[in-house]
Amino acid sequence: MAAALPLVRAAPEPAPRTRRLRFALVLAVAIAAASLLPYLLAYLWTPPGHHFAGFFFIADDATTYLAKMREGADGSWLWNDPYTSEPHGGVFLFGFYLLFGHLGAVLHLPMIAAYHLAGITGAIALVLAAERLCRRLLPPERANLGLVLVVLGSGAGFLAQAAGNPAIFGSQVEALDLHLPELSGWYSILAIPHFAWATALIIIALLGLLRIMEAPGWRPLALTALALIALTAIHPQMIPVLAVIWIAYRMVLLLWGQRPSWRALATEAAAFAATLPLLAYNAWILFRDPTIAEWAHQWRHQAPGPVSLVVSLGLPLLLAIVGMTVAWRRRDQGLALLLVWPPLVVALLYLPNLANIQRRLLDALFVPIGILAAVGLTSLTARLRRARARRIQVMLVTVCCFSSMIVLAIALRFASGAFAEAYVNDDAWQAMQWLSAHHQAGDRALSAPAAGQLLPAWAGVPVYVGHYSETIDYFQKIARVGAILAPNQPDAAVQTFLAANRVTLLYWGPDEAATGFQPGIHAYLHPLYRHGAVAIYRVSGG
Repeated sequence: MAAALPLVRAAPEPAPRTRRLRFALVLAVAIAAASLLPYLLAYLWTPPGHHFAGFFFIADDATTYLAKMREGADGSWLWNDPYTSEPHGGVFLFGFYLLFGHLGAVLHLPMIAAYHLAGITGAIALVLAAERLCRRLLPPERANLGLVLVVLGSGAGFLAQAAGNPAIFGSQVEALDLHLPELSGWYSILAIPHFAWATALIIIALLGLLRIMEAPGWRPLALTALALIALTAIHPQMIPVLAVIWIAYRMVLLLWGQRPSWRALATEAAAFAATLPLLAYNAWILFRDPTIAEWAHQWRHQAPGPVSLVVSLGLPLLLAIVGMTVAWRRRDQGLALLLVWPPLVVALLYLPNLANIQRRLLDALFVPIGILAAVGLTSLTARLRRARARRIQVMLVTVCCFSSMIVLAIALRFASGAFAEAYVNDDAWQAMQWLSAHHQAGDRALSAPAAGQLLPAWAGVPVYVGHYSETIDYFQKIARVGAILAPNQPDAAVQTFLAANRVTLLYWGPDEAATGFQPGIHAYLHPLYRHGAVAIYRVSGG
């Protein structure tokens, strides 16, 4: 009977459903609005002569997502890498952004508006999904606390940064909670839309698996399979991670004396099996498609240092360890799912994998840590007087959420116009708007990498070099551009280079002019456009 005891002896009556939904909806809307606020302010506070590029965090990657959305808006369900010149066919990757590109086209939205729509809907989906999981696994009086810690909980990496990132055990301590959106719900929502949606789908899939475990049937199977398939289209690496977590959960329950039904096991397996075709496709193109394989080889997503990870998970991790101890001691069969999650992810994080994407396994780790932290916090204060326990809880929750407040402050600092890299000057902006309306099918532009990053997203034109990861041989290509545009290069060499790499357009701005090359004196370059310091030339025969 001890195994069935709840974590509290006398739970009060559950809050009315309308009140529970009201809190979750208010929090979801508040989080979505707060995540959009810095971007709106950045648009409103744009310095004269500039245009807001639409992003603060990981802007180089976010710009490529906008380029993928343009492909979707143009009607494609296959991704062609516009940042590299190697010939390749379309593949079904980045389906999330292709989908929102299609949606933006249907709704007649600018792509940047569709991008932020993806972020807002992801915020709402994450909060509502997390609320369901908290209600499922926690007593009613702890559910709201768990939800707040899941969404807003963050680490203490700011202390390491304030201390000058000291070295501990031979490794420099980094403020990962200020740099990696994967580590917190709020940062995921604020920074990258598909991170929030991936977490929401992970939670929905786990809720479906829990439902299948209780009452196998085709409805929970269909819901769970759809959630897992959608997750596969966003972050396929999380499917095997979830499978390992679920198997470990089942083993813990077996250890505690719960025998599973064969029907439930078969239904759970069927939900995971539904992802196999898409997983197999991803594996095939990853290792067999030459261009995709070369692109994947450039990934740099190694696991962070263990000390940095612990510090950057901070107080919520310490409270979660207390919660794990409580859940194990009392054999809480619901919390056992969250109990196995962090240790398994940490183990997988530091094991080698073929795709070299260990850091990507951190997705949604803040979910079990937040819920278990709520258990740990209330357990530590359970014997205190109610008023004192409430004060301590408020204080510790504030500390737990401090880095999330810093991340918001960083976004507001960006919005104030303090960082020029968040903006595009008017000459470049006008040139890209013109090129968006006047380029031809099959065009490819040569430019410096800074302009090359923007052209696929804002003009819809592929480039020779533009993104550190999606441009194959990025640094070598930068060197080649500098060499081929040297002032003393003969015309024949330049023309041969342009033809070999299927370059039809030359984008010419201040960065490009710094090479010393003078496009205006070459007969094979025909001027198409000029505005201020930016000009666009068409290559003869292109």
